[in-house]
Amino acid sequence: MPRRDPARPAVKMLSDAFLAFYELQQPGYLAYAAAHLPADEARIAVAHTFALIAADWPRAVTEPNPAAYAWDLHTHFVTVRTGTSSNPQQDTLLLHERLHLTVARIADLTGSEPAVVTATLAAAHR
Repeated sequence: MPRRDPARPAVKMLSDAFLAFYELQQPGYLAYAAAHLPADEARIAVAHTFALIAADWPRAVTEPNPAAYAWDLHTHFVTVRTGTSSNPQQDTLLLHERLHLTVARIADLTGSEPAVVTATLAAAHR
């Protein structure tokens, strides 16, 4: 019987973890990009973001907050494509008011704590 490579399960787990991350985050990333870019460019921005994450997945999962790390990559790429800048308060307001995401979903998407999202929204409304 052939010996199994002990590294193979780890690679499989990383693939499954990446696919789960992609399936969870891709719709929100696309909605955010589409709010800033034409549809074709939004899809390119999302594809680029996930290609960067996949290429360095082992690093991404060792970041203190992988979701925040990925979100920062994505928002940076979108701002480069638009030639404009944004900040977490503007992004949070866009996600909540325009894209109708819940506080919990915004927290998951951006890698923030729900309390931080709530405080950010409150500050934006002042």
